[in-house]
Amino acid sequence: MEECVNDDCNCMVYKVFCQQDTTVRPYQQKAAEFCSTLSIQPGGPPGRLASLRTLAIDNAIRGHITSNGMDTSSCIPKYGFWIGLRDGATEGEYFWSDGGALCPFDFRNWAPGEPNNNTKKNTEDGQDCVQLWFRFGHGGLWDDEYCDFRPKGIICEIPDPFCHSKP
Repeated sequence: MEECVNDDCNCMVYKVFCQQDTTVRPYQQKAAEFCSTLSIQPGGPPGRLASLRTLAIDNAIRGHITSNGMDTSSCIPKYGFWIGLRDGATEGEYFWSDGGALCPFDFRNWAPGEPNNNTKKNTEDGQDCVQLWFRFGHGGLWDDEYCDFRPKGIICEIPDPFCHSKP
């Protein structure tokens, strides 16, 4: 799946992986490390957890997941996929894995009642990482989640140095 994400055609290839191994912890951090090992060519720009900055990219990723049956418990027993959005430094101030902030008027696709920073499973940190949530019929909407409570599927974006602007 390829998507041109900026007017200057900062092209990304998106890769979606089923749930990570339950022994590879901390879960979200290890997912980010896994994405950084991916590149289009040896020595090329490394990947990172995906930044879903537009409705088109968000819809394309969720559509790919559902049309390929990856939203089922056989792929994601823990009901979600890590994306590259988190608010670990300051609660409520979200940043993408590329360093850009989620600003007040930016695209967002939160599930109803999210983000809520639930602290039931981690009273100290709460929920600082974001997943595409496929549990309880949420269809891949965004949900803040504990960074190391449940393993997830992984969505990586990899810069494509061979991408060219489309006419």
